[in-house]
Amino acid sequence: MASKLEQETFLYRRAIDIIESVDTDDVKEELLFQEVWVPLAALYKHRKAPYTDEEE
Repeated sequence: MASKLEQETFLYRRAIDIIESVDTDDVKEELLFQEVWVPLAALYKHRKAPYTDEEE
């Protein structure tokens, strides 16, 4: 199994491939969501959001 860093690197490279593709923006948006952002969120689902000024 790949390390978390290797998985993250793969996802970022996939994002670049999608962005540079000749697909329409709508297709790119859907691909980025399905193939990059959802897996990336799952990779870090255990982490708590960073501190914000709203938490004071």
